[in-house]
Amino acid sequence: MDDGASINVSSLLNGDDPIEDASEDLLQRASLADAFAAEIRRTSAKHGAVVALTGKWGSGKTSLLNLTSCALQAADDVQVVKFNPWFFSGTDQLMRFFFDELAGQLRDGRGRKDKLKTAGRTVADRLGKYSSALSPLKFIPGVGAVLEGASAVAGGASKLLGEEQQTVHQQRAEITELLADLPGRIVVFVDDIDRLSQQEIRDLFRLVRLTGSFPNIVYVLCFDRAVVETALTDGAVEGSAYLEKIVKISMDVPPLPTQALSPVITQGLVEALDGIDTGPIDAARWPDVFVQLILPMFSTIRDVKRYLASVPLTVRSLRTEVSLVDVLALEALRVRYPAAHDLLPAAADLLTGTTSIYQRNTEQTPHEKAFVEEFIRLLNGHAKSVVHLLFPAADRFFGGSNYGSDWGPVWERDRRVACSKVLDYYLHRQLPAGRAPSWWIDRVADTIGDETALTEALEQVPDPLLDDVLKRLVPSLREASEDQVLPTATALMRQLPRVRLGSSGMLSPGGEWAVLSPVNALLRTLSEDAVDRTVTSLFHSIASLYGKVLLLGITTGGPSEQGLVSEETARSLKQELCSQLCAARPEDLVGERMLLRTVVVATADTDGSPALEPLSDVRVVARLLESGVSPVHSQTIGSVAVRTEKRLVWDSLVNVFGGEAGLSEAVASLRRSLDDGTVESNEELAAALDLYEKYSAGWRPRF
Repeated sequence: MDDGASINVSSLLNGDDPIEDASEDLLQRASLADAFAAEIRRTSAKHGAVVALTGKWGSGKTSLLNLTSCALQAADDVQVVKFNPWFFSGTDQLMRFFFDELAGQLRDGRGRKDKLKTAGRTVADRLGKYSSALSPLKFIPGVGAVLEGASAVAGGASKLLGEEQQTVHQQRAEITELLADLPGRIVVFVDDIDRLSQQEIRDLFRLVRLTGSFPNIVYVLCFDRAVVETALTDGAVEGSAYLEKIVKISMDVPPLPTQALSPVITQGLVEALDGIDTGPIDAARWPDVFVQLILPMFSTIRDVKRYLASVPLTVRSLRTEVSLVDVLALEALRVRYPAAHDLLPAAADLLTGTTSIYQRNTEQTPHEKAFVEEFIRLLNGHAKSVVHLLFPAADRFFGGSNYGSDWGPVWERDRRVACSKVLDYYLHRQLPAGRAPSWWIDRVADTIGDETALTEALEQVPDPLLDDVLKRLVPSLREASEDQVLPTATALMRQLPRVRLGSSGMLSPGGEWAVLSPVNALLRTLSEDAVDRTVTSLFHSIASLYGKVLLLGITTGGPSEQGLVSEETARSLKQELCSQLCAARPEDLVGERMLLRTVVVATADTDGSPALEPLSDVRVVARLLESGVSPVHSQTIGSVAVRTEKRLVWDSLVNVFGGEAGLSEAVASLRRSLDDGTVESNEELAAALDLYEKYSAGWRPRF
């Protein structure tokens, strides 16, 4: 993120405060300020002078003004006075306040130059009296006269316009004479004029016009030209023409070149993020996102400061859940184009929704079209870059590529807002139930290839988060080396006892796929000659029979499907599974999950029915019945409600027991054991027996 430039960026984190001296000059404008100061000293001020420093809001006018002030204060023949127009309210106060302030700063011995000390004190005293004489008066511009104040009563008008008007004129003449003999000049800085109301701007410029002819006083006015010209335009008088009559010299703050802001932003970010835990930063993506998206959004140092001031809080609130590159880009969007940023929640589905790469329908829906048009309108030319670099799935709306669903896990792994789940967290700052914090994924991913460390890391993951951790591990597993596959798959298969089995909803896969999916992804990274050897070793490492069945389910093929392992290896493993089943003790089988499916798979390819002695044990019969209950989910079109109905895998049970008579005899024996307490009943077994009674009586579900 650091481009190597060496600059002092501490002032960037001070909010919108302007710089005070050259030590904070990030934009290297001290030389420009020196030139401006030299011109202020050089220009003729025999009858006063008005100089303007103009620029847009946030362009750095005040900072340049402060640098100019520092340069002038170094001269022994210049007395700098700063006048803040925000301190007055209304026309009546302005004139007195101005002269009071001017007199007060000239009396202040701390900043008074030795060369101007005596003369400055005398001028200050005269200005104080002049201010008192003007206190009840109000200058009405356009006629060049001093009239009575708005609050003066009619009976005092004659006195104000008669006896005291001469005194004011005399005092002005004396001040003019004193200033003409001044061994130097007084430079009055007036900033933030463009932030005043229109009436206040007019009042201020009328004051300058009235007093601007005092000799050896130079006014330096700082403002946004467009704002002030608009305020000064009155009927037939154009604001630009009004300024031309007052301002002698004008300098525009030069616009900032992009290359000047680049090191300011990058090093400002480094300092702003110091000590904060952040999401991952993709070094490959950062240059494009910074140069094409972030940097073009900024043209003033004020906006850069606002951005850098807001970044730490945003990053802290998102913790490590979102890519730092995306966070920094979206924060720039939020600061510079808040209205466009506000569109993101409502458009989340459009921004993150993937499509088939073969999709040919390019016509946009009304919703899509409305979003694209509004996004383009609000982003002032940046819309395409925002979408292309942050939300590639929406690139198709701007003539770009389609991105398929296989990109989703990759974006999720990289914590990019291109993934709907990551964007949802960015927008709402809250993890939904079952969503693991990213540090869990990092901790587990770091142990890939180490069987013991991975097993320990997974055992520490809370059960409600295990499914999510395993699912989000898949993209990292696809990058595992061949020697990491077996130890990693072994550790993963050990998690089977912790996951639910079977589907929990209409379209949800069986819970066992939380483990099988990452194992399958791992095995498919192997070279062809390593697959059989690795699967065989993995098969032998699995303690449970049902675990072996699940492994065979993802590695062996069917009648018309090529499996991952060779037919010879598949046949050998199935025979071994059948042998282990036949040799198993009843107490071992009772502890097996999905026992009925295990028996069916293990005996599927055998010639005739193998001798399964454990089937005569009532405990095994009970376990077979329990595992023979399967939930079936259904849903009515147009409704979100899902109905779940329990059914019995009747045909499989009948086949395992050699027919309905054998099943009936086994169930009868089980009931006797329940009656005499040899076998304890439970909710699952009671439900299975109830279903058995329905099925044995001839009931069958209607499909």
